[in-house]
Amino acid sequence: MLFYKYQKTGNLDFSILRRGEVYFASAGELNDANECRPRFILKGSEELWQRLVQFILEHACFGSDYFQLDKKDEIRQILDLSDTIGRLLKKQAKNKDFGIESLGLAFRNALKSYGSEKLSPFLLRMTERLTSNFIQEGLPQILLDEKYIASFTLSATNPTMWGHYADAERGFVRVFGTDNGKLQVLSDINILHGTRPKKMADGFTDVTEIGIYKDESLELKRVQYGKEIPKVNAFHRLIHKFSYTEKEDHYDVPLNLGGDAEQKKDHLIGLVKYSGWRYEKEVRAFFPAYDLLLPDVRTLRIGIENIKGLVFGPKMSLENRARAVLSCHLMKQSRLSETGAEYEFAFFEAQQAVDKFDFAIRPVGILSGQYFGHHLPLKPIPELDKAAIAKLDAIAEQISGRK
Repeated sequence: MLFYKYQKTGNLDFSILRRGEVYFASAGELNDANECRPRFILKGSEELWQRLVQFILEHACFGSDYFQLDKKDEIRQILDLSDTIGRLLKKQAKNKDFGIESLGLAFRNALKSYGSEKLSPFLLRMTERLTSNFIQEGLPQILLDEKYIASFTLSATNPTMWGHYADAERGFVRVFGTDNGKLQVLSDINILHGTRPKKMADGFTDVTEIGIYKDESLELKRVQYGKEIPKVNAFHRLIHKFSYTEKEDHYDVPLNLGGDAEQKKDHLIGLVKYSGWRYEKEVRAFFPAYDLLLPDVRTLRIGIENIKGLVFGPKMSLENRARAVLSCHLMKQSRLSETGAEYEFAFFEAQQAVDKFDFAIRPVGILSGQYFGHHLPLKPIPELDKAAIAKLDAIAEQISGRK
């Protein structure tokens, strides 16, 4: 399978090309404001609702300057409301998907309904204010699961994408390939979470090692297009944050509680876009880390097994074409010095179709191993043998989408 990435001709783009890198963007850095936006719902057992209420009340009490150590009795009064309010909320939610956007009002009504009998008017108002603030501001931050995404496309001939992402056809398209649906990435530091067979004294065994590495093989996943935002059961993101006694921890209560919450579509976060983006035919790889990461560490090198070539844009200047060729040469020489492994790299150019909004892809040549002054390290088509030309023609057909 071939896949592609459109690029402009800025200094950053050439730097990324020269190092053979790809940047993993956060949802906020992507061009769709709805990227990675889930519809959070709550659907679970009565016990989960009660623990959620306790979780909210704990944050209200222990996250406020008002409730100091001398307020233990008041804190106890508030936390004692957990079971009853949780029961009321479960009764209201029934067994339906309860949107988390409705939690604030439902919680406030349940608190007033039962808390007015147990708390003083002042303590009730204080609790209502603190819990409302937490549900509105604190809880969404806790539920946030940042994803870092490298986006590619399965089409190298889309006029809209050439216009938007390749500087109105003055840029280029990087060509990648995979035989197993995976993208090999490399970092300069151990930051990539993954698994691999553990090497023992007697060789490889069935033991699997879990760790953080400098290289990892990432699955390429196709984006789905539609109008519905994927639902996520918020309980699955909260269970491990709830409070448990030592005895409950011992008996794996947090682990077992997951069965009380229906699974939704967590796996689709970052893989569903509005149907208007369907023309992009996007595939994505996700950065294998579970922490908030600064942008500087989210640029990874791509394995040479995935690097195949480059397509010049129809309006790409001769100067920028030369710059691209030299960048690819520097990348290849750098990888060669690191690994000693040779690989083929081909150049193509996109030509506008005469009678329709489309492009033909024509082979230009291959990357050569020599660079002398003004002579670019490009071996053009006339200098190639018939077998090499036939191979490039076949790849050009594949890039054109005709094979």
